Amino acid sequence: MASQLTELQARLVISLAGEPGDERVGQAVAEFGAVEAVQTWQRGIGAGAMVKSINRVMASREIEQAVKSLNSVHGRFITPQDCEWPLPLDDLDLATPVGLWCVGAGSLAELAKRSLAIVGARAATAYGQRIATDIAAQAAQECVTVVSGAAYGIDAAAHRGVLSGSGATVAVLACGVDVAYPASHRGLLTRISETGVVISEAPPGAQPHKHRFLIRNRLIAALSQGTLVVEAALRSGSLSTSNWAHSLGRDVWGIPGLITSATSAGVHTAIRNNVMKLAVSSQDIFLSYRTQDQSTQLGFLDGAIMGALELGPKDTHDIFQSLSHLLGTNLDFYELQAALALLEVRQVISLTTTGWKLR
Repeated sequence: MASQLTELQARLVISLAGEPGDERVGQAVAEFGAVEAVQTWQRGIGAGAMVKSINRVMASREIEQAVKSLNSVHGRFITPQDCEWPLPLDDLDLATPVGLWCVGAGSLAELAKRSLAIVGARAATAYGQRIATDIAAQAAQECVTVVSGAAYGIDAAAHRGVLSGSGATVAVLACGVDVAYPASHRGLLTRISETGVVISEAPPGAQPHKHRFLIRNRLIAALSQGTLVVEAALRSGSLSTSNWAHSLGRDVWGIPGLITSATSAGVHTAIRNNVMKLAVSSQDIFLSYRTQDQSTQLGFLDGAIMGALELGPKDTHDIFQSLSHLLGTNLDFYELQAALALLEVRQVISLTTTGWKLR
């Protein structure tokens, strides 16, 4: 009976009964909690499709079968109450998944703390695949997790690139975590799970459907601090990932291609429309991760200095004027000089002919 369900069990039932990304389900769970939401649907209150699905699941052996399938691949079902739940997913608001089915040795919460989504065309060019592989391999060196969708083309190149550098990666599937899709990527998914995580909103056994690929893209965007689109045609599904990332306030970069390339037309249009930043080199992408790291490791004044220099080189007096407005009259000029000297010693900033700048 629903009255005997725990929060975890109720979310598992909802995951089996509902479609990923249904904001009406998210609204019900946010308003009542998962247990009461299940009870409400069981009483026939709410959307007819969900009422029917909930009662079907509760009267069948679907829960038992799903758990058995999950155990067969040594998986787990996590919810927002778990330590492994990545907090950035909560930015999706009512579109936040009720739970995630996971397989792999990595902790999703830890992997999502420093993560970059790399997505692009399935019918990728050799140029695009090489770029995705190289940047993903550098991500491994930068200790940045690569998040992608395990599809052909750019996705697979990104996963393989970070694995080649002994890094970790997260694969977000549009099918059950016990379903290898595409089938030829079974070995790749196994390698991903050895150090990273394979995840899905869809329950074990679920087959991929076209709409699920678009819906899962919001998870790829939300799990990452930034999204890189390597190749995308004008109507590419990868653009939905970048649109989600843009709407969530994440950084979005696009890799330029030949102006005659239809495979890069979507990227070029997004760059022109200021939806994506132009990624001239991998340094553009990873600078924000380094700056973020340094800001957390340094003191408040150090972080303020770095923030001032993100806009471009400044001399000591310009920095003092800028930070005086920010920090008030308590800023001491000699304290600022000492902080600048220490940051230079730590090779965070350098003094050039145009002033202090970030290294």
